[in-house]
Amino acid sequence: MTTRENTTSGFSPRVWFDLARAGNFPSVASNVLAALVLSSAFQNGNTFPSTGVLALAIVAGCLIYAGGATFNDVADAAFDRLHRPERAIPRGAVTRAGAAWVAGIAMAAGIALLVCVGGASPIFSAALAATILAYDWIHKRWIGSVVLMAGCRVLLAFAVASLPSRSASPAFLWWAGGLFVYIVALSLIARWEYKPGAPAAKIGRSVGRLLAFIPLLDAAALLAVGAWIPAMACAAAVPLGRWAQRLTAST
Repeated sequence: MTTRENTTSGFSPRVWFDLARAGNFPSVASNVLAALVLSSAFQNGNTFPSTGVLALAIVAGCLIYAGGATFNDVADAAFDRLHRPERAIPRGAVTRAGAAWVAGIAMAAGIALLVCVGGASPIFSAALAATILAYDWIHKRWIGSVVLMAGCRVLLAFAVASLPSRSASPAFLWWAGGLFVYIVALSLIARWEYKPGAPAAKIGRSVGRLLAFIPLLDAAALLAVGAWIPAMACAAAVPLGRWAQRLTAST
């Protein structure tokens, strides 16, 4: 059992951050920033979104991600009792029902922020929620669920791009396609972790690094359209993500 796992025994905020996979929040924030800039109606790519829009979209994105990640542990409770007994639900730090309630509230709050406060498309937002739940329910039983995993990140980007004064530009679509391919590849690698005889610890570390490097894809797409300042912000999310992964779970 790792040091982090020892420190999260019993009830504590860290338990909920681990359930939410908060170590990946920097990459979610980076995806949101890239989606806002690449879908901007303005042609000056170096212009940051307004503070209010950026904050709303990042908070909404992290809430939705947290809800989806927590639902993942709810769905995997039986599997984790055998293969990941150190996780919060199998070790009894939280109940399965309690985690499900928190997951539902977090996801609903994130969707409500996007749609009711931000004015995002309810169609993209509903598709995002449905894809997350479908992935959580079937991912252990169907290898094709890696497509759903990638769809979660991409649909969040499309939901953000549906905010007022934004549209899916060609640059946005190319970036979303690259993000989709990257997440599919990452998810396929992650599935090997539980194969008999696989070096689980090594694969887990590799997946963690790949998750932390997602913002580099965002930064490259922003550099391609001349958005230097947002690109630097996304690049800074890589070391921030690695630091966050040392504090709380990412896989």
